Amino acid sequence: MRRLNADEERLVEAVRECLAHTNKTRIDDAVVDEVTRLVKSLTSPRKTIADEVGPVCSTADLVDWMGISRQAVNKAVKENRILGVRRGNGSWMYPTWQLTSDYQIVEGVPEVLGRLETISDTIAIGRWFITEHRLLDGLSPAKWLQEGRDVSPVVRVAENLARRN
Repeated sequence: MRRLNADEERLVEAVRECLAHTNKTRIDDAVVDEVTRLVKSLTSPRKTIADEVGPVCSTADLVDWMGISRQAVNKAVKENRILGVRRGNGSWMYPTWQLTSDYQIVEGVPEVLGRLETISDTIAIGRWFITEHRLLDGLSPAKWLQEGRDVSPVVRVAENLARRN
């Protein structure tokens, strides 16, 4: 077992102090389980958007990369021509797997996004794009489209996903 670092020792000491200044506590397995769950949720590394949907760029990066305005980016997101994701009140981010080296959107991405418009969770959509699918020869939809393959199988998989949600 590893040694606790200074911040972890401080947390344990704070719990010890809290318990020491309480008259008598009733601690059962349910209390231990709940405190353990809370400590894990508060101390576990948070997933970033990039962990969920792959590498991303900011709106400013996309504006610079594609040579378009912020308004054009916003319009492209609303029209399902590009996937924009964000968590909470964070800024918009754009998975880079949907961008080509010649400043375009990967062919087929808008068609697939159009089939997923009933799904409001953009993180889930981004995660779906980078997840391997058996119906796509074990490739992710993003990889399939990046390779310039026929968009039809990805559209079918997207329609199946949309029907389930």
